[in-house]
Amino acid sequence: MHIPQPLTKLRVEHGEGPVWDAEGQNLYWVDINQGKYVRLHLPDRQLRVYEVGQPLGVLALRQAGGLVMGLRDGFAFWDEENQHLHLLGGPEQDDARVRFNDGAVDPQGRFWAGTMEWEGKAPLGKLFCLQADGNWHQMEDGLWISNGMAWSTDQSTFFFIDTLQHAVFAYDYEPASGRISNKRVHLSFSSDEYPDGMAMDGEGGFWIALYGSGKLARFDAEGKRLPDINLPVAYPTSCCFGGPEMNTLFITTSHIQLSPEEKAAQPLAGCTFYLHTEVQGMPQRRFGG
Repeated sequence: MHIPQPLTKLRVEHGEGPVWDAEGQNLYWVDINQGKYVRLHLPDRQLRVYEVGQPLGVLALRQAGGLVMGLRDGFAFWDEENQHLHLLGGPEQDDARVRFNDGAVDPQGRFWAGTMEWEGKAPLGKLFCLQADGNWHQMEDGLWISNGMAWSTDQSTFFFIDTLQHAVFAYDYEPASGRISNKRVHLSFSSDEYPDGMAMDGEGGFWIALYGSGKLARFDAEGKRLPDINLPVAYPTSCCFGGPEMNTLFITTSHIQLSPEEKAAQPLAGCTFYLHTEVQGMPQRRFGG
């Protein structure tokens, strides 16, 4: 594999939640606290930044066009052409202690998004599932920092990261209903490793950003840890597969916790990186609503 390289010169404060649009060949990622997201058209490297007006934890593409989002004030739809935000309301819209942090679309087109206490200092986070008809259901609670989500290739298992529990959890998953059960630890990390966002490849392997460690952890389908991938910045946050052949890994990063001296020493912190791999990734799906 090649060494990760910056995709553009753009630096954001706290980059997160990359999403690949295979149809339009666009890469999206968010700048959480600034309430912004970036869209990069990969073929010509045309870059555009959109402001949505409030902290933005996670976004995904919609089958109906535009984006679905998890924001400070709950779920919302975003019309990119007209730059219009349509709030759907809660969940958590009346709880100023928490915000959305990460999410993903399941194989059936439901949008899953998790919350966290703003500083991750209390287990106030919950996991929600937004249906295509606009209704949502709480799926989990007592979470510290909701992070990476994915589904197994056979759709029998849901994987979920709670960063401060230093683990990727697995749940039995029922495709028709979306119900999850039988929570257990699937991958564990040391107490000084903080798993953040993740991506799965088509072979069932995991690629996981380790926040504060300056690297990605990689596991094969059997759970064996493979050699880590080092980055020139301390705070990688998430990753996704994309590109014309679906074998490019895009990696978001942050500089929000760096001191002025650390920022000077890490001039690429906040950039999004890319890495060509020997495997193809699992495609990200569109929300069915």
